[in-house]
Amino acid sequence: MNEISKKQQILQELRKLILSRVSIVYIVSDEEDRLETLLKELSATFQPRPKLFVWNPFQGLRAEEETIENSKDPFEALDQVMRRTDQAFYLFEGIHSFMKTDPLLARKMKDVHRALRNRYTTLFIIAPILVVPEELFRDMVIYELPMPDGSEIERILNQVLSSSPPSLKLAESLSPELKERMIKAALGLSLDQVARAFRSALTGRSSLDSSIVDAIIEEKGQLIKKSGILKLVTDRPTLDEIGGLENLKDWLRKRAGVLSQNGKLQGIPLPKGVLITGVSGCGKSLCAKAFASFWGIPLLHLDMARLYDGTVGEPEKALQIALQTAETVAPSVLWIDEIEAGISIQSQKAGGGTQSRVFASFLTWMQEKKAFVFIAATANVIELLPPEVLRKGRFDQIFFVTLPNPQERKSILSIHLKKHGVDPSKVNLNMLAKVTEGFNGAEIEQAVNGAMIEAFHEGRTLTEQDIVIAAGNIVPLSITMKEEIGRMERWAYHRAIPASK
Repeated sequence: MNEISKKQQILQELRKLILSRVSIVYIVSDEEDRLETLLKELSATFQPRPKLFVWNPFQGLRAEEETIENSKDPFEALDQVMRRTDQAFYLFEGIHSFMKTDPLLARKMKDVHRALRNRYTTLFIIAPILVVPEELFRDMVIYELPMPDGSEIERILNQVLSSSPPSLKLAESLSPELKERMIKAALGLSLDQVARAFRSALTGRSSLDSSIVDAIIEEKGQLIKKSGILKLVTDRPTLDEIGGLENLKDWLRKRAGVLSQNGKLQGIPLPKGVLITGVSGCGKSLCAKAFASFWGIPLLHLDMARLYDGTVGEPEKALQIALQTAETVAPSVLWIDEIEAGISIQSQKAGGGTQSRVFASFLTWMQEKKAFVFIAATANVIELLPPEVLRKGRFDQIFFVTLPNPQERKSILSIHLKKHGVDPSKVNLNMLAKVTEGFNGAEIEQAVNGAMIEAFHEGRTLTEQDIVIAAGNIVPLSITMKEEIGRMERWAYHRAIPASK
């Protein structure tokens, strides 16, 4: 479905329910203002035009030019709904709290259903959670209000921009590309949250640049914290901060426009995710993080091992909340580090039914998720993963990361030297690449850091010799885990795509 038509589809779906004479529609959402606006637009499509009454326990039933007396009590308000014979929409806000505590309200709702089922009058209930007594499930339709689409968010952005003090300067510095990125970053927020995020991000600015996207994404951190198990990761390296791994980078670059409006119009399929395995310290986690920075979307970290430590409640429920949250703030990247810690064959045997149910729920979600939640998973011991995870369709690709080759070691050295303010052209990178043969990326970084500390201690600038000495004090994994690395490479030979060329 084209993103621009989403609002129109909501109106069409609600109109269909009304024409089908559905008496009660329970809408799961906390966007009361937005639903009121939608129902007003929906009312305008009918002739004669139904009046919209809104109820809450403090103001009772009220319309634009009419207030019904003595209607603050929910029972009295529902009586009024049944007594009136004119065609109307009734939106009840906050009645779910009474449905929780008063069993007689379920009986009253049943009477409302019987009274309205043959009339073109609809009772809408809006609540952030589903509170429906079992005896009412057959008498109402449950509708989950989709989150605002790009066109609704663009409207809010234009309103916020026009009301900001330096509106003209801000508008001049807002390129079409940056505007699209801002809208994309705000997807998954309610309209109130969108407006707050834009106002917060624009405060103190007289011009706009790419940093505003991160400011908008930070607003999503509040939603993510509520999950209890997900963490919003703000440290998202760019592709330029990763040395080598050109095959993986090329794969990602080819998918640069999948989230653009043009990509959606052409029906470009969205990628599902990648599984990155290989030698420890060679950049698996860095690559997982880079997907988020490349697309300019939030990076969520899911700790699978923490599901079972008891700090977040029942594992199945915790996973369900985490995955729902990831979809709510979509588009997003879900980073799962060491995925085998949570869904390995051994852990399923040890954990019994709980681990099997978590595994089954996760697989089902991977296959059926509708929102763009790109899974970036890493595994140190991929053989522990069940074959159901590795089959085609779960992940788009499995990449294998091994020890960097000479060219990649030079690239990694350059990146870390630049971080410390050292010009890579002033050192002999070819010689240092030979000295660090067999080192992984983390060990090369450690050698540069150690050399910087030594030079700083002696009050001088860094030299090649400092790096040579620091590298000589490191025993690389290629020596201590030689057999293990060989085993990984043999496994990956026919089963994974090399991340490096």
